[in-house]
Amino acid sequence: MKEYSFSEEDKLAELRETGEAIGKLAQDEKAFGRVAEAFLAQNAEHFQTELSKIGLLHRCRLICRWFCSKHCVFVCVKLCKEPPGGQLDIAELREFALVTERLTAEEGLLNSFLQAVEREDAATFNRLLSKRKWDRFCHQLCHFLCHVRCRRICKLLCPPPPLITEVGYIPTSQINPVGYGSGPSSPPGTCPADNKPAGVGNHPFGGLENIRGEFFNIANPFQYKVEFATGLGGPWIPILHPVSDFRFNPGFHPPLFLHYARLPDAQGWYNVAEMGLAGRDYLTDWDTPGDRNKLYYLRLTVRNAALTEFQSPIVPVRADNGLPLPTPPLIELQLQTPDGKRRKLGCCETVEHGGGNLVVITLQAWDENFSRIDVNLLGGCNGSYAIVDTGGKPLSKTYNGNLADTGYPVPTEFLWDPWKARIRPCCYLIDARIYDRTIVNNFWSGGHWAEAWHSITIA
Repeated sequence: MKEYSFSEEDKLAELRETGEAIGKLAQDEKAFGRVAEAFLAQNAEHFQTELSKIGLLHRCRLICRWFCSKHCVFVCVKLCKEPPGGQLDIAELREFALVTERLTAEEGLLNSFLQAVEREDAATFNRLLSKRKWDRFCHQLCHFLCHVRCRRICKLLCPPPPLITEVGYIPTSQINPVGYGSGPSSPPGTCPADNKPAGVGNHPFGGLENIRGEFFNIANPFQYKVEFATGLGGPWIPILHPVSDFRFNPGFHPPLFLHYARLPDAQGWYNVAEMGLAGRDYLTDWDTPGDRNKLYYLRLTVRNAALTEFQSPIVPVRADNGLPLPTPPLIELQLQTPDGKRRKLGCCETVEHGGGNLVVITLQAWDENFSRIDVNLLGGCNGSYAIVDTGGKPLSKTYNGNLADTGYPVPTEFLWDPWKARIRPCCYLIDARIYDRTIVNNFWSGGHWAEAWHSITIA
């Protein structure tokens, strides 16, 4: 049995899909006629609408290429009276490559050939060939030009799908498959570039997040909607948030701008005609659900006046609207004497150097999307000291790119010798602040955070 490479398998799959699609279309004689007429007229809206009616819009490019192939055979038989002869010859192939180079280098000549192919003007086409002594390349040049033209036509008739381009000003190309976004934002300023050692990166999204997109290639777009779901198969929930927009005042006297709200209908459809100076890419604002660390999916659907719908690729987005836990963080202090005995230290309690006395700091503060925790000694005369345990390990840390690091999810003990650190006798606060990585309301400035402190007097 012959073994096929992946590329051969892909080619076979495309041929099978093309055959299935064109066969299904041909089963409906009237629909086939309408699609063919739309192809010949280069009417993108009608071409897409007719394919949508019979469930073949997702095969638009394959069907267009099939029509192109058939059309180019017909055109080239008409333009080139003599059929191509002989066998494929490498020297002849190279000569045709040089002819192709010379043709494409002369814009005026290239346009003349293209117009002759488009008008199916055999006399002009052959006159151009004879002038350059390219007669024996008639079929090659005709098919080359016709297929180039066809690619342009198929791009018009079967445009790329609509796209969600940004969530919370983070380009969707910077959002990974599990919904985390990476900086910098676009435009810059709302979220910096990733700096994982400093706790910046792998951002979930929270609060009210701006969603932008594009659908400029869709012929005569009429309405659009943005939906979210917890699974790829739905159910899909439309975003119904009003969009603030504005236009120039046609009266050209104060006020200069007229402000209004773009309001979707109950199914989430916004009218494209109502998109004003806020921008054609400003789709909506998503009031992210109140979950903590949950994966959602977003999609954009655009439809034309015939209600033919075009869907964007799905974008994964991780939502997080939870505070770090516990809130406030847990801080407990104990004094440990040289014999290992401990006693709890209350607020503002004084601890004295006793030849081996240590302070036991117990911390619990965590978040699924942990960014960093800062544990410092604050007090004295505007003093701030990083706390380091007896083993030289700082209590402050960041996730440093490790998504499994959530901070201190269970009560964690540290032994601290304030006298070894040469802390001056005074009143202090042991302050713990934990931050997550969530972009909130389109900005990242430390995300959600929680703070706790415990007072202590060092004698």
